[in-house]
Amino acid sequence: MPSEYISRRITFPRPFAFVIDDMGWIQGSSLGEKTPSGPYRNGIKRVFDWQDYKHVVEIARAAGVRVQGLFILSELDRQNILAGFPTTTFQRGQWDNSANINEQQLEMVNYVVGQSAHLEFGFHGIGHEHWPENGEQRRAEWYNLEDDHPWPEEVLREHITAARSILDQYGLSPSAGHSFPETFVPGAYSYYWNPDGEYSLGKLMRETGVKYANTNFTVIPELDPPAELNGGGFDHGLHVLGRLNYGNLWHELRSLPKVPISMQPTDVVETHWVNWLASDDFLQPEVSAQWVDYYRQVARLPERYAAKNTAQLHAQWLYKRYTVISLVSEGVIAIDNTRMPREAYDNDIAGNLVLRFALQQGEHLSSATVNGMSVAVFLEQDGYGYLYLPILERQRYELRYEIGAHYPEFGVVADGTYNVLAVKNNDQQAVLSIKMYGRQDVILYCDRPSRVSSDRKDLLVKQTAYDEPTRKLTVTLEAADYQGVPGEISIVWD
Repeated sequence: MPSEYISRRITFPRPFAFVIDDMGWIQGSSLGEKTPSGPYRNGIKRVFDWQDYKHVVEIARAAGVRVQGLFILSELDRQNILAGFPTTTFQRGQWDNSANINEQQLEMVNYVVGQSAHLEFGFHGIGHEHWPENGEQRRAEWYNLEDDHPWPEEVLREHITAARSILDQYGLSPSAGHSFPETFVPGAYSYYWNPDGEYSLGKLMRETGVKYANTNFTVIPELDPPAELNGGGFDHGLHVLGRLNYGNLWHELRSLPKVPISMQPTDVVETHWVNWLASDDFLQPEVSAQWVDYYRQVARLPERYAAKNTAQLHAQWLYKRYTVISLVSEGVIAIDNTRMPREAYDNDIAGNLVLRFALQQGEHLSSATVNGMSVAVFLEQDGYGYLYLPILERQRYELRYEIGAHYPEFGVVADGTYNVLAVKNNDQQAVLSIKMYGRQDVILYCDRPSRVSSDRKDLLVKQTAYDEPTRKLTVTLEAADYQGVPGEISIVWD
């Protein structure tokens, strides 16, 4: 059996995640052949609007994921501040974005922020390329790929300052309760990998608040990055994963990966924004259906599963790399997590470990415990039961589970794109440690509570509803920060 199999009906699946490069452009046509050379943008003659994001959001919602979007920010500049950051654009000090400054910018960004449950606003760059003093375009923004040499640290810090300034134009700043994007992907794989040096791209991004990144390591062999195609590692606390493109070119409309899922070596699958779009809105339903079906193909493979979000992707990758899981006997699984790097905890990358159980009709995951503590986060879907273990420390565990004809007496349904990282429950109350994205319903099966509350003002309990016959509690939560909010939800019984 493949290494993902613990037994014939239990798998420790590899995560699967699409990432979408080159969001954020308003004008789609390439300026790469102009003089002076400008950005390549999306490679199609098109002016984007909020509906081009809506198409992606609808696909992600149907697939039950929070897809990683990577945004270029230059054409979102409403105050022409980039004239003061000349290496970020082809116009350098003469930067003028007046042609793109209109209500459409606000409409697009407001829509994306409002859909943070299903579309992550990740950071890709300012202008994608780099324009040094002579004005000649170089590949690429974050590392000099043409000369195999890093850009000066102070210059890249200016790019980050410019990004903060543009985000602030839309109220996406710490003063307004918003974090800098947690995910970063360098344009054209221009990643300066230098985990043992005093200066690296990882160091800059981690100091900025970024936690996750991905890139194609094969482009930077001179920097001795992880050698495996599905490799990864920590660069000054930033967790960076390898990724590949599987045949759908960056400028191709309605283009899905050409390599079968079972033959893809990487957990992270590269795509570009226009791959998800049709040439016109009336043709979009067919294209969207193809992407949703692709996610369903992933779900049908016992050895893979679509990670709900970027945090879950990175956590499962780490467990797959460092954790040993074996079947002791029917109903008992041994988990050895002693090799997990300490950096996973120091940088808040450790998360849920996901196991998948094949269920027959009428069967359910009736109970589960880890070292005697109840595991209460489940999902049943398409003939499989998913068990979401809490964050595991660097130790050994014994997982005991029961498959039976009944549901657990108390359970949290993991059918949203949030992460429930721990559950503590007794006869008086349950406390959920959760990372919430956007506004979503959290469903629990339990007795009727007397009250439900949050420990944070930026994690709001919007409403609750209880159905007596089914014992179903629905708690509607909303995260004020578009990058998500961690917190504790208390459910109390008198």
